[in-house]
Amino acid sequence: MTPSILILASLSTAATLCVVLQWRGLRRLRADNARLAERLLASEQQVRHLGNEFGALCKASAGAGEHVLRLEQQVKRLTERQNMLELRASADRPYSEASRLAHDGAGIHELVTNCGLTRGEAELMVMLHGRNSTDAA
Repeated sequence: MTPSILILASLSTAATLCVVLQWRGLRRLRADNARLAERLLASEQQVRHLGNEFGALCKASAGAGEHVLRLEQQVKRLTERQNMLELRASADRPYSEASRLAHDGAGIHELVTNCGLTRGEAELMVMLHGRNSTDAA
């Protein structure tokens, strides 16, 4: 064999070896690419799913916020009503006490002093609830 044939055979073998190595590398890259494409697809599906869940949570929280607002308004109305009832009860208290005292025999002066009624109110209480006695205090 001549040296030029040996060089050509060596170059041919080296070229074949390079082609085989390149082909294996290409196959590995294609497999890696396919795995990455599958992972990308799975990630995109997960992102869509999480986006749907996030949207549902946003809607639910908006509904909950509206419900809380309605409850706050209801609590405000109930608090105002309770305050009005307390004011009414405290305003009625002197008359209730005066009515009880007049029924128990208290006189006009005692009703004016103890219940803070005017003389006219005390006289009316004694006339309405008293035991047929008139106190000219």
